Amino acid sequence: MQRSQFVRNGTARGVTPALSASPTRTSRPVLGRATAPASPMAHLLDAGVLPQQQMMQAGKLSSHALTSQYLVRIRSLCSMGARQYPGIEINPDALKIALEMDRERSLHKVRGPLHGIPLVLRDDIATADRMKTRVQGVTLYASCDAFIVARLRAAGAVIIGKSNLRQWAAVSVPQATASWAGLTILAVGSEADGSMLAPASACGLVAIKPTGLANGPIASSVREAAWLFDAMAGGTGAPLPAMGLQSCRIGVVRSLSGSCADSDAVMEQALLVLREQGVELIDPLVLPHASEGGIEQLLQAQGLAALVAPTCDDTPRLQPGLPHITVPAGAAAGLPVGLSFIGAAHAEARLLAIAYAYEQATLHRRTPALPSSITVALR
Repeated sequence: MQRSQFVRNGTARGVTPALSASPTRTSRPVLGRATAPASPMAHLLDAGVLPQQQMMQAGKLSSHALTSQYLVRIRSLCSMGARQYPGIEINPDALKIALEMDRERSLHKVRGPLHGIPLVLRDDIATADRMKTRVQGVTLYASCDAFIVARLRAAGAVIIGKSNLRQWAAVSVPQATASWAGLTILAVGSEADGSMLAPASACGLVAIKPTGLANGPIASSVREAAWLFDAMAGGTGAPLPAMGLQSCRIGVVRSLSGSCADSDAVMEQALLVLREQGVELIDPLVLPHASEGGIEQLLQAQGLAALVAPTCDDTPRLQPGLPHITVPAGAAAGLPVGLSFIGAAHAEARLLAIAYAYEQATLHRRTPALPSSITVALR
């Protein structure tokens, strides 16, 4: 399937958390109301986690103000029409949580790089709050947080809402792709047959599918995705490992190039960059007709740090049990194109270092262009 077809017609399969129905709770409105503070700092919504944290540390921004701005953006986008901008269910307690994070900061308690940072979850991830969890067409309330949600809360993240499955898995028009890329700076998705990695690639975002797990981080940069991944694993924001691409051996998976024809030119440019950075490319790499174990044996036998391929709806199916990262690599036919790095089981740290080195050598990520009415609303 070509990328343009995927953007129009993608599908998703959810992951089922443990849930319990709660008939006593009333339905919450899909959109909550928040008033943006009178501030000229709307550009911070797209600046990234590090500038946001620096502003909060300097006392020039609060989590409450940042969360309010994101809520205004989401509400404005969704009010433009459900067909182009499918709804996000807002957490009615988001601003309350943000205030608590601000209170902790005022007491010099900062939990880590995600402290006070808003993020969105896919709505099949269980949360024990007033937001609904949707699984296989059924809407329920979770009796407890999914373990990754508990860890994100412990890291100080502000869960501001949930994105519906259809919006996460695919978008109906290219304009919605750009809009989704700017709803928040961080998100957590569920990977099933490309329902997280391929959409992230189409939005010009970084996404990580961890070893053997369905849930993974989505962010605007590798550093932010690494922070989110670390928080989901129960860490405290460990820095990215220092590792360049010099003398790194990477296998090129050419078998996917034909299914992503409009991305081939971008792929060739990416391979050129890797060579210029000192990577030894094994091109083409012949894959074994085997499962993940066969790929891991191949990586070990040939001394490969990773496989590389264009990110499309077929790439995540290549090795569903192995860690996989997609990074922005450019654009084709007006849409972002991602580059996939796939590594050995539990080798996420090395894979992140490779992805970070490539990202810093290219800086292909571009802030999405939002409608002028949204930009005006946030000033």
